[in-house]
Amino acid sequence: MVAERLVVVRGLAPPGATITRDISFWFDQHATADAQGRWSLEVELASGENLITLRLGDRRETQQTLIVHYRPR
Repeated sequence: MVAERLVVVRGLAPPGATITRDISFWFDQHATADAQGRWSLEVELASGENLITLRLGDRRETQQTLIVHYRPR
């Protein structure tokens, strides 16, 4: 559970890879992994349970979903 509305999701991927955050009924959000494979995305949360679905580019088989619970202070 987090108390901040804005979180930064970080990870590792192949260098130069595009990481896609799937946003239902809106434009997807993208990041590019640096030369060491590091990437990050800022995600604004809604109150309650938030599902953050990420994948490498358009490759659905790489999809992972994070569950983050946000409770405002």
